[in-house]
Amino acid sequence: MSRRSGRRRRSMPAAHPYERTDRVAQLVRGVVASEMERLDEAFDGIVITGVDVDRELSAAVVHYDVRDQESDETAAAAFETHHHRLQRALGTATSLRRTPALRFRRDRGVIEAERIEDLLAALSDPQPESPPSDPRLDTAAERDEGS
Repeated sequence: MSRRSGRRRRSMPAAHPYERTDRVAQLVRGVVASEMERLDEAFDGIVITGVDVDRELSAAVVHYDVRDQESDETAAAAFETHHHRLQRALGTATSLRRTPALRFRRDRGVIEAERIEDLLAALSDPQPESPPSDPRLDTAAERDEGS
């Protein structure tokens, strides 16, 4: 038996404390946001809320939000118009072997959060309600008036 067999192996510390997909997502977010500022005024009022990159690093979904509902259609058209420029900027700015294909989606989480806030606000504003009418009382009152 050799002396080494009794030793425990030390594991190598991780070079990065988070996943590669997370690092690529942050990189995509930064490149797309800076390119949006440079490209077109149609991107004014659009905020990148997050980026999801798949495990193979072949696709990235860029989630965005807009200030108001009217800007939603303008934002979608701007992303469609400048899709190839944003994709090319990502390829130029990164040293990835293969750059993820970009897709753009409105962030549903923000929309749902606004809907929940509206519902909670409606619950906190008490509306004066009329007492529920009992059909039995209505017919009894009508009989008393008819006598």
